[in-house]
Amino acid sequence: MIKLIVTDLDGTILDNSGNLNEEFEAVFNEIDKKGIIFMAASGRQYPSLLRTFESVKDKMMYIAENGTFAVYKGKELLCDPIDKESVNEIIDFARKSKTMEILVNTKYTAYVECKDEEFLETLKIYCADVTVVDDLKEVNEEILKVSIYDRELIINNCKPYFDKFGERMSVCTSGEHWLDIMKKGVTKGKALETIKKEYGLKDDEIMIFGDQMNDLELIECGYYSYAMENAIDELKEKARFIAGRNDENGVLEKIKEVLDITI
Repeated sequence: MIKLIVTDLDGTILDNSGNLNEEFEAVFNEIDKKGIIFMAASGRQYPSLLRTFESVKDKMMYIAENGTFAVYKGKELLCDPIDKESVNEIIDFARKSKTMEILVNTKYTAYVECKDEEFLETLKIYCADVTVVDDLKEVNEEILKVSIYDRELIINNCKPYFDKFGERMSVCTSGEHWLDIMKKGVTKGKALETIKKEYGLKDDEIMIFGDQMNDLELIECGYYSYAMENAIDELKEKARFIAGRNDENGVLEKIKEVLDITI
């Protein structure tokens, strides 16, 4: 019996315009009636997740910032920040790039130095709260991760980051333009494993959907693991099953099929 449904957002439950399908709330209500917890597990910040799922936000569980922060009904389940020395090292390294912008992510806001209006408008898609500062090294809050936004395709420019930080930190791409760097060992999957133990959940009670590199560890946490049809090949190879494309409502269609929900 399914007790927990976990889904990534971008490229997974959201369409290519970044929107939820109009059926979402109706499907969610049916899931909720069955006593199943619905979780969003994303590289996005926590306030952005709340905004996306506004109509049901208080009933959901969240893994935010690629596994560094988790919340359920207002209760923090985990917080796993990166040390300040590592943050400063990443900032110094990324500042050398002419195509990349740096975000320092805390629990409730993302700090940036860039004041370009076009870039800040782009950030609104992923971040519900952004604070512009003169120097990211002066941010004194707990830092959950450092994100790199590449105006070009990140896959073409991320190798130096994996080479420099990969052995000491968790490094992953989380979209066509995004690279996330966290504390070593921190992933969505590690966060979900912690939650599984806390709630006594078994693998065959969990359904998981993803599409990107940052979902690789996540889909190993449940038997019903689905890669989207539009997912990267590495994820398709690891997942047990395939769901339809994100722009064809693949997540909700599969949930309705498996749970016998009619809308």
